[in-house]
Amino acid sequence: METRAAAAAVALAVLTTTAGCGVILGREALAFAATPATVSDAALDDAGYERTDVRAQQVNRTFEAAGQSREVQVTNQLATYEKGVDLSAVGLGRQRAAVFVAFSTPQVEIAGQTFNPIAEMSNRELLAQFESSYSGLSVGERVDSRQVTMLGESTTIERYEGEATLGGSQVPVYVEVVTRVAHDGDFVVALAVYPQALSGERENVVRLVEGVDQGGA
Repeated sequence: METRAAAAAVALAVLTTTAGCGVILGREALAFAATPATVSDAALDDAGYERTDVRAQQVNRTFEAAGQSREVQVTNQLATYEKGVDLSAVGLGRQRAAVFVAFSTPQVEIAGQTFNPIAEMSNRELLAQFESSYSGLSVGERVDSRQVTMLGESTTIERYEGEATLGGSQVPVYVEVVTRVAHDGDFVVALAVYPQALSGERENVVRLVEGVDQGGA
């Protein structure tokens, strides 16, 4: 599963669709950087996941209005975690098939107004970005939802059924998403994909969500 590349594409997509920002004055580039959103070691140990990547991604845009232009640099933070699981029941043996992604993007403020398309995106819209960038993944109907706490805020995690390509075979998976948790000037998003054959894996995903923190790697 090309999850890390897909997560990066999602992060870039939600930042590069930012709309015009009104009158923009000044010559120096405006810079906005998110704080990394990462999962605590205790939560990773409990859920059996390990960190595979934490990276910063910069997007540069030029905004123009009223004959003025301004370069804007936005730095997004992306963290990816994976887990090896036994899929012998579906004939695939052991695979790194359970993936959790957390990324943060700054609430861009220009001329007294805050802009970031992720603030307006529904979970379905975010998943559409994820699906189009993720080789072999198709996301179907929503199965259910439940309340969780992430970064001290009560929010909803939605679960969707889907299919993904694993070891050359199409495997039923669940896709979980938590979006638009605002924290310390950023928006934080969490995504998870895991085979439906993994009994109880949702509780591990919830543990990861509740273990998300900002400020450390």
